Amino acid sequence: MRLFLAFVITVCNVGFIGCKVSSKCPSGQFMLKNQCVLCHPTCSECNGHELFECTTCGVDEDGQERFLNQFRCRTHCPRGLYPDRAHYACLPCIPNCELCTDGNICAKCREQYKLQNGICQLVTCDMGQVQDPDTGECINCEVGCKTCSTENPEICSSCVQGFFLFRHQCRRHCPQSTYEDWGRGVCLPCPVPCTDCRSNTRCFACQPGYFLNGGACIKQCPQQTFSNSTGWRCQPCHRSCQTCHGPRSTDCNLCLNGNAPLHGQCPMVNCPLGQYYDGKNSLCHSCDASCKTCFGPQALDCSSCFKGQFLDQEGSCVSQCPSGSFANSATLLCEECSPNCESCVDNSDNCISCSKSSNKPFSPPGALLEKLPRWLL
Repeated sequence: MRLFLAFVITVCNVGFIGCKVSSKCPSGQFMLKNQCVLCHPTCSECNGHELFECTTCGVDEDGQERFLNQFRCRTHCPRGLYPDRAHYACLPCIPNCELCTDGNICAKCREQYKLQNGICQLVTCDMGQVQDPDTGECINCEVGCKTCSTENPEICSSCVQGFFLFRHQCRRHCPQSTYEDWGRGVCLPCPVPCTDCRSNTRCFACQPGYFLNGGACIKQCPQQTFSNSTGWRCQPCHRSCQTCHGPRSTDCNLCLNGNAPLHGQCPMVNCPLGQYYDGKNSLCHSCDASCKTCFGPQALDCSSCFKGQFLDQEGSCVSQCPSGSFANSATLLCEECSPNCESCVDNSDNCISCSKSSNKPFSPPGALLEKLPRWLL
């Protein structure tokens, strides 16, 4: 008898249809310690007094229909089940059906399934499509989208090849201050201080105060380049320059050989002694016979003289320095006298005559003082 009772209770627990164990208690009650006890008010029949111990359901005392599901008598069946009024139980819809009115007709299939010929079939939308959660139909995402939101097909989550995701939109080209990451198909921000770039290591434009050099934004241009403030770029110096200042690439500060530039430019050819470089024709020409060396652009533009000659302020080699200068035997240059001297010897302050504008008394050399009459002294 005990084995039969256990078998009946097990069958009741597993199934959906109401059943009851044979007892002497009337409907709506159950046996507890040889006494009949009332079931929970929602149950028609039960095997305990709790609301989750129902075995059959029906119309309760308030006239409300109730349906058995997992040992509870519910007013509504969960999704995927329908209310069977013949047995007052929740029975399953057809497979993959979410809402139904009976076991044969489905009103709405589960997500990713579509009702076709009365059956819920798995929906496989094409790339660039998404399933409409209301109709189950495949609808197109926004142009360029590979995948998009089911709630709004204009909101992209990934892009097809050739498009890049930027702020939930797929674009053919990334906007300024971003660059195209082809591997991930997204637009990424340029690194600071770039304002436009092709990658995270190659800038096109920089923030004010920075100069573009080789795809990088730097504060100061390196050697053999000069900063072009109009374009905020580091421009290369001419290949003859070690350093340059612009605005032209040939405006050198220092030549590669360490020499100072001639006329702001460094000659590409080192001409032999006694010749100068003609930058216009890229040729070496002989200096004038009076010059030991010259720098051009004319043959008479001497830079040093032969012994016994001195280089004057005009770049000519002379045997006697012009008025207002003296011959410096150490440098072989004609150097200017001091401003008060009209002429001087040996150094700039050793005057032998004064300028007309000077009120300074004339002080002749000691050799001349001895020859002057005493009444002049």
